[in-house]
Amino acid sequence: MTTGFFEARGLRFRLDREGVLVSEGPARPVQARIDPDEAGLGGDEPLAELLGRRLSALLGAPVSDEEGTFDLAVERERAVVAAVQLSCGEDDEDVLDLLGERAPSLPVRALVEALIEALRGSG
Repeated sequence: MTTGFFEARGLRFRLDREGVLVSEGPARPVQARIDPDEAGLGGDEPLAELLGRRLSALLGAPVSDEEGTFDLAVERERAVVAAVQLSCGEDDEDVLDLLGERAPSLPVRALVEALIEALRGSG
């Protein structure tokens, strides 16, 4: 089964159902927080539902998770440059957490900015 993808700032994001590994090593950690309002996900509805709907729209296929946890593979020029988990904050925090690994050539800031741009742009 082929999953959809979305692109922003030269990066291609897709659901990671296989547990991909970063192609370029040694992998570096990714640990970032994203304000939902900055990503166009503010509102009265639960953040997990908003995130699931936004990713569904971007990927062109329905995706959902009660807890709002999604594994993403990030590619640049057909190479996996990041394997991350985008999730809603714990204990009903109104925040998105981005955790995982990235290639040394991909700055965390560039990854976060591309993801924010994609999430904000699909609304």
